Amino acid sequence: MSGRREYRKRQWKRRQSEKLTMLLKGSIAVAVVLVLVLTGVKIVSTVQNHKQQKQAEEALLQKQKAAAESPVVEEPTPTPTPVPKEKAVALTFDDGPSRDNDGTILETLQANGAHATFFVLGNRARVDGDIMQMILDAGCEIASHSWDHPQLSKIKWEKAKSQIDRTDRIVSKLLNGYQISLLRPPYGSISKTMRKKVKKPMILWSLDTEDWKSRNAKKVFNRVKKEVKDGDIILMHDIHPETAEAVKKIVPWLSEQGYDMLTVTELMARKGKTMEGGKAYLDAN
Repeated sequence: MSGRREYRKRQWKRRQSEKLTMLLKGSIAVAVVLVLVLTGVKIVSTVQNHKQQKQAEEALLQKQKAAAESPVVEEPTPTPTPVPKEKAVALTFDDGPSRDNDGTILETLQANGAHATFFVLGNRARVDGDIMQMILDAGCEIASHSWDHPQLSKIKWEKAKSQIDRTDRIVSKLLNGYQISLLRPPYGSISKTMRKKVKKPMILWSLDTEDWKSRNAKKVFNRVKKEVKDGDIILMHDIHPETAEAVKKIVPWLSEQGYDMLTVTELMARKGKTMEGGKAYLDAN
């Protein structure tokens, strides 16, 4: 009997030992699986992080490359508004447009921030629309000096009116609807009928450079230096090359003396003077 009990006891111990061994092996297997799973997760996470980092670096490089290839656009510097000077005059030119001289005159005006009024003849304007456009582009003003320079005060009103209207129409046609608002009667001659019937202000002058008489740039310049005063309307003729040469000296000198050079319309506005149709104006004072 005792031998059987010993045998059974040994058998039980053996089975217990086998169970323990199996349990141990199972635990080890589970641990191994866990280690493998965790390691795999870490590897996947590392790969993903590396991929994301690489994508970010590539995106940054693309942005840097695009920035390097794109032209640098500088913000335009706003042009300061000129401060009005204490004195001002209107420069005026009769008998043009002049294909020979207006380019030189406009270049001088623009270089000095100056404007002028050009009193054109209709029979010259009809072939010089491009010159008149240059005048407007330079910030200057176009006005009427009649069609072909007759003394309007000495002819019948119907003919005088035709001289004015024809010039208005050709200028409007060539300049996309531009409306002439001022008239300078040839020779400055105005009749009572004109004062009643002309609908535009009539612009005369207070300083005659007599460029038409002297045809001498130095004399024209000296006359301006001697006689100019605030509010003057200065008379010149752009058909004379000597006048274009004189303008090269007159304009910078006036600027140095504290004068703004304006169109007639600008000068009258500066001086607070309202112009009316049929009335004549010698200056802005």
